[in-house]
Amino acid sequence: MDRKVVSEELSRFFGVLAHPLRILIVQELRDGERTVTDLKDALIVPQGSVSQHLAILRANRIVQERRVGRNVYYHLRQKELADLVVQCITFVIPDDKESRRILTALDSARSKWSQNSSSKKTSKRNRS
Repeated sequence: MDRKVVSEELSRFFGVLAHPLRILIVQELRDGERTVTDLKDALIVPQGSVSQHLAILRANRIVQERRVGRNVYYHLRQKELADLVVQCITFVIPDDKESRRILTALDSARSKWSQNSSSKKTSKRNRS
């Protein structure tokens, strides 16, 4: 019975992440808080789309919000989730026809997401 409950919860959790924009939002939040406007600008998508997906992530306890006056800042409830997403890239195995396109995209994403994390950490240390 316990395994069934856990498997249902994991299924729901992975279902929440089963949208490309939500995965991108998780990656954008990996190094700290962002506003809807920050996310909209970084992802080049309409503000309404970002808000809609943040609401889903918030309702499913993946992100939390912090309000300061009129500003709402979003952050990951557990920062390790962004690392897990990067690790999951390994499990995306393309077929022969799509392999080059997907592998190039995977390498690019891994490089960018890893680089963004490193450069933001370095920038934060330099400000301290």
